[in-house]
Amino acid sequence: MLMLSKHLPSTRALQCFLAVAQELNFRRAAELMNMSQPPLSRQIQGLEEMLRVRLIERDTQRVSLTPAGVAFREEAHKLLLALDAAVGGVRANCDDADAVRMGLTSVINHALMPALHALVSDAAFTGGRALERAWSRQLAERVSSGALDLAIVGDIAASGADLAVAPLACEPMILVLPETHPAAANAQVDLADVVDLPLFWFARADNPAFYDKCERAFRHLGYAAPRRPEPKDFTLLLAAVAAGEGVALCPQSMRATSRLGVAYRALPPAVARLLSIDVQVVARAHETRPAVLDKIAHIRMALAR
Repeated sequence: MLMLSKHLPSTRALQCFLAVAQELNFRRAAELMNMSQPPLSRQIQGLEEMLRVRLIERDTQRVSLTPAGVAFREEAHKLLLALDAAVGGVRANCDDADAVRMGLTSVINHALMPALHALVSDAAFTGGRALERAWSRQLAERVSSGALDLAIVGDIAASGADLAVAPLACEPMILVLPETHPAAANAQVDLADVVDLPLFWFARADNPAFYDKCERAFRHLGYAAPRRPEPKDFTLLLAAVAAGEGVALCPQSMRATSRLGVAYRALPPAVARLLSIDVQVVARAHETRPAVLDKIAHIRMALAR
């Protein structure tokens, strides 16, 4: 029987509801969904309007599920599991069932991480296909939407309603400062040594998990330099640092990008640990395809050596 209705919720709305039902916190739920709070709230509001029932109670103190919300949580979970199984079944029976679409973050320079570089350069592993390169947040969204099967990202999120996240390795952060700055004469530079210059920094929406981690570290260290928006292009960022407009933090592997007027310096070990990037692999939370699971196991084994 053909079922046509304008009164069925989208899978995105169901995923947003389940994220809030799991976390009972809109901020954490938005982070799990790799989105900001306003669109998450709109998804929940639209779902409640469609169902004509309140699912979530929210005030300044707490978030809780209504009795209808508790009942709908179970049904929504069953629906998404059934849909995931249906999609997996179709993929398993298609001619290209073993093709795994993979992404690789542009935040790190994998060429300077030997194990990762060897892996993504191996045609037997990639199937001869180029890995999609983008910012970590964009890749996570692509995995969540089904456009990619897995992605290697940098400190993007924790596991949640629609994503499973597993740690792979740790990439230290280093300081990028003007070559003419007095602190550049030292092999190791503390953040307190460059507090006279603004910090080029990314927007929280670009990577909430890593942003919050760094902000906690900055507060712990007492570092409160003014912020400037970080150029999206790394070469433009280096040009601005070389011009004395500020300093930046970047993964250690990015120091291979040379630029006159710029100095790369190590941070004190304790600071570097607080600001390190966790390299992670993300996939759909309920992924069942053997080809995808095998790739994830292969990646984890290769980077654990």
